[in-house]
Amino acid sequence: MDRGSNSAVQGGSIEGVIESFHGVRAALAELLMASGADPTKTRDSARRLGLNRGLAWRVSRIIRSEDIRAAASDVPSRASMEKVILACRDRGAPEATVITARKAIEEFEAAVGRFSGDRKTLAMAMAGREDPTPSVELERSRRKLFEGACSVWGVQAQVRFVTVFLFPSHTNPERLDVGHATGYVDFRRLRSIPWPMSYEGVHQKEGQPVPFQKEPLDPEGSSEGELQIISQFCKPAQPKIQVVEGPTMKRFELAPGPVGNAGMTTCVFGTYLRELLSKRPSEDHDFAGFYVLLQTPVERVIFDIYVHEDVGFTDVPETFLLDRLTHSSEAREYGFERETLPLAEQAFRLGRGASGAVTPHIPWYPKLIEFMGERIGHAPDAFLGSRFQMTYPPIPTALHRRFPLPSS
Repeated sequence: MDRGSNSAVQGGSIEGVIESFHGVRAALAELLMASGADPTKTRDSARRLGLNRGLAWRVSRIIRSEDIRAAASDVPSRASMEKVILACRDRGAPEATVITARKAIEEFEAAVGRFSGDRKTLAMAMAGREDPTPSVELERSRRKLFEGACSVWGVQAQVRFVTVFLFPSHTNPERLDVGHATGYVDFRRLRSIPWPMSYEGVHQKEGQPVPFQKEPLDPEGSSEGELQIISQFCKPAQPKIQVVEGPTMKRFELAPGPVGNAGMTTCVFGTYLRELLSKRPSEDHDFAGFYVLLQTPVERVIFDIYVHEDVGFTDVPETFLLDRLTHSSEAREYGFERETLPLAEQAFRLGRGASGAVTPHIPWYPKLIEFMGERIGHAPDAFLGSRFQMTYPPIPTALHRRFPLPSS
């Protein structure tokens, strides 16, 4: 949310309820994981914590559901949530996570009270919100394409994600620095082949490559491939990465390895790009734009952008799905009309800080957000976050998210 919306949150708004719900979601996920329970599995949580299965289901729904309207309207009562908290504490959850969970629940209850005063009114207001969910038929068609691509290309993954932090440069107030992380969750090969996991390149608005300053977010290792990864979020911790130079982009490939579940890999890359863009429109750039090439069959893509409050942009960046079958893969700021494919999904705002980034598809994702904040020297709370996500994205395509650089 932008700065102007904070007063609305304090005064009572549906945005305030949603923001506080994100806090509850993140706190509960951390609490359950700290107690040894799987926050996305009802039976596991109920058995581990000794909870009634109905209560465990509602708690699990808070964490894993993508229907914010229904999940926020069905948060259990204070008394029921206290049962969950005590059960987690009895099974080893640290006191700090207990305190955080209680605080998040109190803030949610206060937000509901300011906005509607009762859950029934909240449910009616939530039901009236616009639903950006695409049609079932469209998703079904993309899933068929995904299944065929897995067979043809011999690879698949559960999640492809991109995370971008954009903020005023620490070394030049007229430029913008970028913290960038990307990767795959549960990638596996169906044949023992190398596969590109990340591409790196910076281009002017007409597509010409330009030099840039790069530093690792996790400066462990010696080779460029080793320095490119954030090992604490990888599984295995040191995947073998091969670097391949291209004419306009550099490619980071996962080396051939075991097939099937034996070679299951989660691979996370991270870089700090200094003075990447002018803070205002220039000859090189009118927009701050970021791409992800989609060339791997994945079940879901998640693309988050965090813009620092001092940049001066408070809206949600626009999103394009670009054809990379019949059009060049070079990034350009203009000329999207011929390349753009239909897109039913819409980007949406995230709650403040790491808690607003929680997703059931990447349980450790809020910790990655905190890690990036530490590395770039800015607290995540200072950023306005938004997310675009899509199931079974078609390949080969590119997702491009951008916003115009403020002129003053």
